[in-house]
Amino acid sequence: MSPDPFDHLRDMNPMPEDHPIYAPMGTADRIAGGPPRRPRPVWALAGGLALAALLAGGGWLLWIRGGSQEIAATSNPGTTQPPTTVVPVDQPPTGEAVVYFLVEDDGTQLGTGPYLIPVARPLAVLSHAVTDLPQEALNFLLIGPAPGEEAADPALFSAIPDGTQVLGLQVADGIATVDLDAEFYEPGEADTLRRRLAQVVFTLTRFDEVGGVRFLNEGQVTVFGQAVASGDLLTPADFADLIPAVLIESPAYSAMSGTDSHLSVSGTANVFEATVSLELLDQDGAVLWEGFTTATCGTGCRGDFTIDIPYEVGEDQLGTLVAWETSMQDGRRTNVRQHPVWLSGSGEGTTTTTIDPLAALLSERYDLDKAVEATLAEIETLDAQLAALPADQGTDLRTHAAELDQYLFDLREQLGRVYDELQALAADFDIPCSGEVLGSELVGQAELPAEVADLRYAVYEAARSCDWEALQGLLDPATFSYSFGESGDPVAYWQRAEFLHYRPMYYLAEILQRPFGLVEAADSPIYTWPSAQAYGSWAEVPEAEREALRPLYEDLDFALFAEFGGYLGYRVGITFDADGARWLYAIEGD
Repeated sequence: MSPDPFDHLRDMNPMPEDHPIYAPMGTADRIAGGPPRRPRPVWALAGGLALAALLAGGGWLLWIRGGSQEIAATSNPGTTQPPTTVVPVDQPPTGEAVVYFLVEDDGTQLGTGPYLIPVARPLAVLSHAVTDLPQEALNFLLIGPAPGEEAADPALFSAIPDGTQVLGLQVADGIATVDLDAEFYEPGEADTLRRRLAQVVFTLTRFDEVGGVRFLNEGQVTVFGQAVASGDLLTPADFADLIPAVLIESPAYSAMSGTDSHLSVSGTANVFEATVSLELLDQDGAVLWEGFTTATCGTGCRGDFTIDIPYEVGEDQLGTLVAWETSMQDGRRTNVRQHPVWLSGSGEGTTTTTIDPLAALLSERYDLDKAVEATLAEIETLDAQLAALPADQGTDLRTHAAELDQYLFDLREQLGRVYDELQALAADFDIPCSGEVLGSELVGQAELPAEVADLRYAVYEAARSCDWEALQGLLDPATFSYSFGESGDPVAYWQRAEFLHYRPMYYLAEILQRPFGLVEAADSPIYTWPSAQAYGSWAEVPEAEREALRPLYEDLDFALFAEFGGYLGYRVGITFDADGARWLYAIEGD
């Protein structure tokens, strides 16, 4: 038996000068946050200039298909101001109508497209007062996407045939009855007709007074087959498959944001843990704000989300609102939606970023957590593959394992920075509790003195529930050891380690479930968990006591212990003398 369980480790495992070495059971879960300036969004690369010119820089002359009504508007050439009408009317129309067009998968969606998205249409382009807004919205829908929208990437398109005419529209008792000519119902694949119907249904039910839509074909009631819709009265629920996982409902695509230097965002989402990440970019791609919000339901159900985003820009401009879901597999952005949106300037001629530091940090933490969880899962799979291979095989796998280890270390470094910044802000944020997965009661060990057994139980229960106050009360900071290379507050150290997903509380509780060993010290004996810590070398540890560690360690860990010459994992020590039991250490193997 070793007289001091630490002597051998201190000699064989000196502390590096630059950073501590963590035990092989550690975990991590975050990916680097992006820089404060983004590339221009893909819609802007292909169609942003055309869209800006269409809406603001030149003339916009539109004709309503199937009617005699002309829509015309112009604005000052060469500007990037939102559109304003110069057509004299008694009461110039203001505000926007919203129509629904389709967009194909942009490469980030987890399901098949196309998808419906709401698109703003400024009423200022109308040459007449608006008396029937649902009718105007339907007229805008039949016009189709603007040239800049058709050229965007991904492009907006409509499934409604060119030349479709509206023969009538009536709204009564919550139902909009729309009469369309036969062109609308022209033969085609069932999916094509469903998309046309969905565009009309979503456009009209956007109005509070419309709950469903009934379609007429040149005056005749139309009943659709089950492959197309559920019956003659259609609602958005009939087209749930055409809604993207993240749907920004307001502001609509290229909508005005108002004049209050904030963007009121709402929508629906069916995403993991109901978490929707967002950012607002200015016209140059600089981040004005980033953060996240939570939908009312998620992971298999669709919920609503709302959030107010503050911003400040010097001049009116076309910015970008981006929303997405973070992938559980690799931390990348999935189900991305990005809308061009007009931002109102302060008139001061400069753009000021108004990033909420707390929201940005919490959003970054969320992304990093998901990336680390995915990385840990990949490492676990890779370790299992390597364990089955002889040492002279699997070169590529071992190289990849080394790369993942470095990646994991980098993630933890970044997650540590986020933790430190959150602490500096005195922010209220949650700390994960790795011990809470342990549901079993502590198994008694009859050989222990009663005082030692009681203290062991108290430490176990505090670790299992991450009761930081109880843990603080069970140790004496003046004599307690929690690391060979650091000194300070043990509980603060564990909290940070939990945040970085090293899971100290899980291992503290699990180690106390293992057989214990006895180390004869000069003043009093030390009861140490696991028993492997009490032996002078790994080779001396009996096979049964090694196997007791199997739930916590893999073959690769055992090989590391053998190469090192001793047990290198988490260990706990309690001493016992005339003054009673005292918790001496809980060291993770650094």
